[in-house]
Amino acid sequence: MAIWEIVRITVPEGKQGEFETVVRSHLPILEEDRGCLDAILYRAIDKSGTLLLCVQWESMEYHAEVFMKTEGFAKFTSSMAPYFVDTPEVLHADAVINGF
Repeated sequence: MAIWEIVRITVPEGKQGEFETVVRSHLPILEEDRGCLDAILYRAIDKSGTLLLCVQWESMEYHAEVFMKTEGFAKFTSSMAPYFVDTPEVLHADAVINGF
C-alpha cells in the first residue's frame, strides 16, 4: 500500500528560495528511484520559513528498509541539511479520504 512521507522543514529567514532550488535540483534522485511514486514541496503561506516535503512511496517498508539505505538518500538529505533550522519532523501517512 502506497504511503506518504510528510516532512515539516523550517529554513532560515531569507533562505527559502535557495532551499527550494536545492530540492528541485535533487528531485531526479527520487524520480529515478523505482519505489518513489511522487514528490511535492509545499511552502507554508502563514508561517514564514516552513515547508512540507511530501513524498509518496510504494510502501513504508520500501522507504524505510530500501531507500533510506541508498547513496541517493544520503545525497538527497545531505543537500538539504545545511538549511535546517531544527530537526525536521517526519510523519508517515496513508490516505483514508482521497478527495470528494
